[in-house]
This record gives sequence, C-alpha cells and structure tokens, in this order.
Amino acid sequence: MIDSFSDDITDYLIEPKRGGRPCPGEHHFVAAYLVPKLYEISGNIPDYINPDGTKGIIGDVVYYGDHQHQFGIEVKLETIRLTKNEFNEWIVNEDKNRWPHTFIGIGTEGIAISSWSSFRDAYICSVKDKDHSWGPQAIEAGYGPMKQVNVLRRYMNEGEYFPRGSTGPESLELEGKFLIKLDSELRT
Repeated sequence: MIDSFSDDITDYLIEPKRGGRPCPGEHHFVAAYLVPKLYEISGNIPDYINPDGTKGIIGDVVYYGDHQHQFGIEVKLETIRLTKNEFNEWIVNEDKNRWPHTFIGIGTEGIAISSWSSFRDAYICSVKDKDHSWGPQAIEAGYGPMKQVNVLRRYMNEGEYFPRGSTGPESLELEGKFLIKLDSELRT
C-alpha cells in the first residue's frame, strides 16, 4: 500500500523507476492507493473498480446499495480527458443523477478532490477562460476539451486541492487533510 498521495505522485509521476516505461496510470492509483484508503475510512469494498466500458456504471470507483447506484468517484491522472459519452453526460447534461459524485485529479503538483458539481464548474470556467464564447455542447466524437489537473486547480475552491508534500512530515499532514476531505465526500 502507498502511504500518501505525495508518495504516489513522487514515485509514479515525478521520479519514475520503470526504465523509461510510461506511468502506470489512474487504474494503478485507484488499486494501490485509493481503494485501500476508502476501505480504511468506510470498511466497504467498492462494487466496481475501473469499470471502463461497462454501460451505466458512473465512475471509476462505484458503490451500490439496494440494487442501485449509490456513489461514484471519477479519477483522472494528469490530463482530464473526457470521452464523448463522459463529456456529454457529465458536463453537457445537467441531470446530477447521471454524474459521478466525486472528482479526484492527480497532477505532478498535487491532488484535487471535489464534488462533481464543483469540478464541473471549475472545468467549464477553465475552458471559458481560453475561449470566452465556449459553452458546453454535445460532441459527436472524440473528447471534450482537455485540461491538465495542475491547471484546473486554479479554478477550484479552497479546500479542494492539496499540494504534494516535499518532506515526510509535510506529506503526512497533507495526507491527513486529504483523507478528511475524502471522508466528507463519502458522507454526502
């Protein structure tokens, strides 16, 4: 298990030790870091973990209850790249029942965590900042506008972004704050 998000960022994004091979990606973060932390907090194992391509499953980490979707977390690593379906359902569509509950974005400078609604507002603002006439409209193919997590953090609310710690004690302090925020997201 990875002790802190700062360790994950340092070991897998900043100082890769894989002989020039690519970063293992968000699925590695979810399996090696996030799911164990979620289990520590809630005592529950998610019903779905990274169900890419599974229709109707909303998020990368999903909990069901009473035979219905209860909670979903969407995780993005470095680049926020929303597929046509994700963009159309989660950005263009305004029906919150069809959105993930929580967004987690990992960048080289830190980690973002917020409600999907707050992430959506920040994402839209960041795209509009580059093109003032832009507004969310359904796309036919490809991806919605791509954003770097490191850039998006400027548009997020206070308490939704945690910088990577540079020392052991600082990393543990930030880890504690991140886990409090993660716990509060699970309880919404």
